[in-house]
Amino acid sequence: MNEEKMRILKLLEEKKISSAEAMELLEAMGKASPDGGGERKGRLLRIRVYEGGTSEPKVNINVPLGWAKFMAPFIEGKLKDKLADKGYDMDLGKLQEAIESQEPMKIVDVQDGGDKVEIFIE
Repeated sequence: MNEEKMRILKLLEEKKISSAEAMELLEAMGKASPDGGGERKGRLLRIRVYEGGTSEPKVNINVPLGWAKFMAPFIEGKLKDKLADKGYDMDLGKLQEAIESQEPMKIVDVQDGGDKVEIFIE
């Protein structure tokens, strides 16, 4: 934990500031830091489908996370069925949780011979 955050927590511990003031200070620090803050949020849900071992994706979908949150309930059933047809059992609740968290991460990385599917938040 960086020094500024420790100072804020120490002030809170010593009851020199309230918990609300501590939160405001921590949030302000995150906005002011050059890397955009301690918590990096993803902005896009990316889906890539590669066939036959090619380096260029056959399917390349980039969806803003706001839309992905809205669309997820509509596409989850179709996605689960398609993956089940290929023999993959996926908990789509985890996909929804990942979209809600907005944390950059790889959600799905399936390779089947020369074919590959990637779903990630960036």
